[in-house]
Amino acid sequence: MSAVVEVDSADAWEAVVSSCFVPLACNDIEPGFTGRMEHTRLDEGISVALATSSGHSSTRTARLARGAARDDLHLSLQRSSTGTVSSGSRTVAVRPGSVSVYRVDAPYLVDYSAPHQQQMLVQVSRSSMRLPSRMLDAAADRVALPRMQDSPAARVLFSYATARPDAEGPAEMATVVRDLAAVMIHSAFTSAPVTPHTTAGLRHTVRLHLRDQARDRELTMDDVAGRHGVSRRRLYQAFENSGASPAAYLRSVRLGLAVEMLSAERPPPGGITAIAYACGFNDPLTFSRAFRRAHGVTPREWRAGERPHPGS
Repeated sequence: MSAVVEVDSADAWEAVVSSCFVPLACNDIEPGFTGRMEHTRLDEGISVALATSSGHSSTRTARLARGAARDDLHLSLQRSSTGTVSSGSRTVAVRPGSVSVYRVDAPYLVDYSAPHQQQMLVQVSRSSMRLPSRMLDAAADRVALPRMQDSPAARVLFSYATARPDAEGPAEMATVVRDLAAVMIHSAFTSAPVTPHTTAGLRHTVRLHLRDQARDRELTMDDVAGRHGVSRRRLYQAFENSGASPAAYLRSVRLGLAVEMLSAERPPPGGITAIAYACGFNDPLTFSRAFRRAHGVTPREWRAGERPHPGS
C-alpha cells in the first residue's frame, strides 16, 4: 500500500512518521515547518519511504524502544542537507551520500535540524534478511555504513528502492529490496563479491556496473560475471526475460553516451573516431554500424542534424 502525505505542523509530522515506521517523539521543529512522506509498505516485514522536510529532530525514546513489537532495522540514505544520527554510544555525522543503520528496539536520535532535508529509508525485519545476528548487531553498532560513493551495494539498494525497475508487484519488490538490503549490510564486512540471490536484484546490480564501466573498451562479459561472483551462464540467465542481453544492454548504454556527445554544442576533438573510443567501442566502423542500426542514421549524419523524427 502506497501513500503520499504532506503536513505543515510538528504534531502532524510526528503522527506521519510514527504511523509509517515506529512511534517517535518529534522535537526542535523549525518555524514554518513542512514535510512530505512518500511511503510504500511492501509486506509486513519491509517498507520504503522518501521523507522530505524542513528542519527537525526525532527521538526514539528508551520507553518507546522497550515497547517495540518488531525487530526491524532502519537503513537510511541521506540525500540532501546534513545532520547526525545517534544510537547507543555512537553519534555519526551524515551528509549527502551517507548511509546509516539503527534498530527500532533500541533508543536513537536523528537530528535533521538543518534545512532542506531528504532521506530515503528502508525499514526491514532483521530476521527476514537471513544474515547472522552478530553481523546485524555489528552493523547497528557502527551506525554508519560505507557512503554511497564507496559502496556499490548501497547504490544498488537505494536506486532499486527508488526506481523499482522490473518489479511485477509489491511482493516481488519486497523480495528484491530485502535481498539487496542484506547484500548491502554483508558487503560492509567483506571485500569479496556478495551476489544477490534474486534474479532482479542481480540484473539491477549488473546494469549499474555496466553503466559505470561502459567506457572501458576492454570490458568483457566474463569480467562482468567474475566481478559479481557468478558464471557467464548465470549472468545471461538474469537478463533472459528483460528484453536485452547484458552485452546488448552495454551496447545501448554506450550508444546513449554517443548520442550525448554527438548532440553536444561542442563535441570533443578527434571527430567520430574519438567519440567511438570514448564511448567504449573498439573501432569506429563497429560504432558506426551499431549507431545506424539503433538510430537509422550514421553518427556523422546525426552530428550534421540529419536525425529521424520521433516515431518514424
